[in-house]
Amino acid sequence: MATEGPATRRVQVAEYPRLLKLKEMFNSKFGSIPKFYVRAPGRVNIIGEHIDYCGYSVLPMAVEQDMLIAVEPVKTHTLQLANTNPLYPNTLVLVT
Repeated sequence: MATEGPATRRVQVAEYPRLLKLKEMFNSKFGSIPKFYVRAPGRVNIIGEHIDYCGYSVLPMAVEQDMLIAVEPVKTHTLQLANTNPLYPNTLVLVT
């Protein structure tokens, strides 16, 4: 079992247009600058997920799509999720 945290890399936000747009949208929505960003690369399983539960192998592959997340830690028990695409509603989650 690994005891190390996830890999991190410092980047200049201004060098990445998607991060810069996310930073600006975060600031306009929440009135502050994110403390850090997270990127989750996309992946798919060529063989369906249900097969994995039966003990057979699956063939995961990376895809170009990914998810970028801007984060600011808060001391409340409410998690606010906002999407940059207006087609998807914002969400409040009570964390206990």
